[in-house]
Amino acid sequence: MLLPDFHRQIRALSWLVMGMLAGQISAQAQTATGTPLVLRPSSLLQEGISSETRKQLPTYVQSDTLNERTNQQTVLEGQVVLRRGELLLKADKIDYDQVNDLAQARGHVYINQSGNVYQGPALDLHLDAFEGFFTQPNYRLLKNNAYGNADRIDFVDPAHTVMHNASFTTCQRKPGPDWMPDWFFKGDKISIDSDRNIGLVEGASVRFKGVPILPVPEVEFPLNDERKSGLLPPNIGVDNIGGLEYTQPYYWNLAPNRDMTFYPTYWSKRGLNLGTEFRYLESAAPQPPFQGVMRFDYMEKDQLRNDARRWGMNYTHNGLINPYLAGGGLGLTLNVNRVSDDDYWKDFSMSSSSGIQRLLSSDAGLSWTDGFITTGMRAQKWQTLQDLANVNNRITPPFDRLPQLTARLQRFNVGGFDFSVDGDFTRFSSVRTEDCANVYTSGLTTYNNCAPNADRAVSVAQFSRPFISSYGYITPKMQLHGRSYQFEGGLPNTLFYNGHQGQTSASVTVPTFSVDAGMAFERSHRLFSRDWVQTLEPRVFYVHTPYRNQNYLPNYDSGGNAFNFASIFTENAFGGHDRISDSKLLTLGATSRFIDPETGAEGARFGIAQRVRMQEQQITLPDDPTAKAGISDVLAGASLNLSRAWAVDSTVQYNPKTNNFMRRVVGGRYNPGPYRVINAAWRTENDESAAPVSQQLDVGWQWPLHDLWGGADGSDGQGRGLGEGRWYSVARVNYDMLNKKAVESVIGFEYDAGCWLSRTVIERLQITDGLARQRIFFQLEFVGLSRVGTNALGSLRNNVPRYQPLRQPTMNPSRFGNYD
Repeated sequence: MLLPDFHRQIRALSWLVMGMLAGQISAQAQTATGTPLVLRPSSLLQEGISSETRKQLPTYVQSDTLNERTNQQTVLEGQVVLRRGELLLKADKIDYDQVNDLAQARGHVYINQSGNVYQGPALDLHLDAFEGFFTQPNYRLLKNNAYGNADRIDFVDPAHTVMHNASFTTCQRKPGPDWMPDWFFKGDKISIDSDRNIGLVEGASVRFKGVPILPVPEVEFPLNDERKSGLLPPNIGVDNIGGLEYTQPYYWNLAPNRDMTFYPTYWSKRGLNLGTEFRYLESAAPQPPFQGVMRFDYMEKDQLRNDARRWGMNYTHNGLINPYLAGGGLGLTLNVNRVSDDDYWKDFSMSSSSGIQRLLSSDAGLSWTDGFITTGMRAQKWQTLQDLANVNNRITPPFDRLPQLTARLQRFNVGGFDFSVDGDFTRFSSVRTEDCANVYTSGLTTYNNCAPNADRAVSVAQFSRPFISSYGYITPKMQLHGRSYQFEGGLPNTLFYNGHQGQTSASVTVPTFSVDAGMAFERSHRLFSRDWVQTLEPRVFYVHTPYRNQNYLPNYDSGGNAFNFASIFTENAFGGHDRISDSKLLTLGATSRFIDPETGAEGARFGIAQRVRMQEQQITLPDDPTAKAGISDVLAGASLNLSRAWAVDSTVQYNPKTNNFMRRVVGGRYNPGPYRVINAAWRTENDESAAPVSQQLDVGWQWPLHDLWGGADGSDGQGRGLGEGRWYSVARVNYDMLNKKAVESVIGFEYDAGCWLSRTVIERLQITDGLARQRIFFQLEFVGLSRVGTNALGSLRNNVPRYQPLRQPTMNPSRFGNYD
């Protein structure tokens, strides 16, 4: 039955049916003539219904009996069902006052309002405004699947609800008359705001296993995963350096694209540390996109360092200032890192996921590009953190770049040719601790400390002509590298600069010619009962660079390239601009791949390469020996991905003259399913005499412990773990096999109880010889509400490769997901 204008709505319904029939006939005619059908938008499935639209919606009712006084009072009895828009109301009896739009429902009252369900004995409700009250109800909320009961629920409007003397939990009801949820809180008042997706609890306490564990005088909690301002759960832990640790974060959601977090931390052995993090992300037109993060920590008195004042700062910014400046985009990047003292890296080594950092760079840069021309201006200043307790563990400060100016012109396929021209001007400056005027000792430390401040100008021109076909390619290339120096005060009087002391300038120009060529052969192959496309891809690389004396020049930014598959096919043995290696090299290599012909996925890859040096390389870094002519070490690598569960990747550097494996890296992964992964890597390095220099074993895993006794997985769905009552082991250990000690270790256990999770993690980091930092994490997560304890989840995410949280963020549920 339809209320209140029955005849008008019957006519409208008949017109709707006739229109649908006409539309069906029209659609059939369109299909017959070949005219495509066009979908028309509809508002019937919209998530939210406005108050104005709600007032115009018809009311559908169904009952065993109906008594009505025209346009005034309607009484419905016996299995009453009333529906209007997103509201469904069921009861034994409903008295409906049409004048005041008031429905009084009694007996087995049931409401489904946009997926939220309420049940109880009595309800008074203004239907259009959704304003009224419910006595002695039970409820279930759609967005976080929470439920409970209350003495009374007041409906303020469709988005705001107030529960009095109410309980709240996300634990699913289990069979049994004495069932009690593992956790719940009962508050004097719980206010639900669906527009802001938050709940406000007043005068409550959280009870876990029947024991009150957390008083809640007043706190907001989210109904979904959206960010909300307010106090976050405290973090409590134990640190062997700081003692008992307590952090109380406060989150401030400034805007959808800006937020700030305050996280004061109290250490029982050190005092109070004040931390702040500010984030922003701007991308709204017409403003250009940019983003940034600023973190600042401050301690007025650190008891660990005789009440010294401690602070640390990190600020990163990246984005466009003007995307249309002179036909190109003008960008700005900032990366500022500063701390208060040299001991900061020891005392705050676990304050972030960045690990131990002793070289802190503060960098600011402007860049402009139109796709062909790129220019930049940069200023970089270093802060070097020394080990004040160990002279042998001190490091040489790098040179600051104040400033660095760069420009690049690059074009591709201009008549078949590629070319580029680069320019770089840099002012290198640094404060040195030694007086180099009378230093005659050689050695790396003395050399680096005595390099003078200087201006360096670099120009690099490259010109190549690729010839590419379906079966291969060949690319000849010419390069000219020129640089000049102006030394402040001249080169110092040291043995390394013998014959060049006092020289105030220098210039070097180095030409390079190279040819890179390769081919690709394919064939069909069947292996392991599967069809594959096997390739054979030989590659030849030749480079010739004549000798130009450079060994006497200071080294400001050059370093040796690692010997790997990326560097073995490059012209220069060094990175940076201060050393250009003299070379006459021929590199031969080959790669074979097995490719799935249906998906294009690479199932396996095998590669090998070796270099033939035709003359001795005389250009070296300070204190490095010259590279002798002859055959280099063999570089070999293999990767296997024949199934989704298994993956293996390995690289070996082998010296055939001494039968010595100079470097070995063998890594593998076993990932047979969700929440099951084992990662392992073995890394070794030997010197020329085959004596071991480094041997490390890195192992990490996440694995359900119920596999040990043959337990079956649950089926709660993706991102919901493997079922209730499951234990998981999660760990990562980096072990130094030479010194027989762990460098880093994270070992933890997780328990999934369904509506709550617990985590215990022990983390250890070797900072320096004789100094290690250890922390213990305890975390209790009430699913759908909050987490209490230390950030054990963050530690597992940062340290264990391919770790999967037991609860993944999900999309906000639709009201039609719980539609009656």
